Amino acid sequence: MFEDFIYFCKIHPDNKETAVISLSNFILGGNDALAFTKELEALGNQNLKFVIIELTQVELMNSSGLGMLVSGISTLKKYNITMFLCNLPEKITNLLQITHLDKVFKVFPNVETALENCK
Repeated sequence: MFEDFIYFCKIHPDNKETAVISLSNFILGGNDALAFTKELEALGNQNLKFVIIELTQVELMNSSGLGMLVSGISTLKKYNITMFLCNLPEKITNLLQITHLDKVFKVFPNVETALENCK
């Protein structure tokens, strides 16, 4: 369910051109991917320049979940918005490295560091 999947989504109070989406639990694609795309489309109409995807709470991600994040980059590019990932659990970091997607995503250790790169 969407409410379980998206822990929160908000415009950052100190950087109005940046939204932070915190994902939780299991990133498995399917209905969550549809909800994620819908959320990104809505953000595309808000004059943002950056979206930070925060993954601290993610316990499991499969290939469909990875595809969902890759699709997110494409969705946001339509609006000239850059997507960053941050706070990746070790399992997710390893998954990105194995699939070489660590070369595709801009990854930061935390939200604060990602915000410093929102320029």
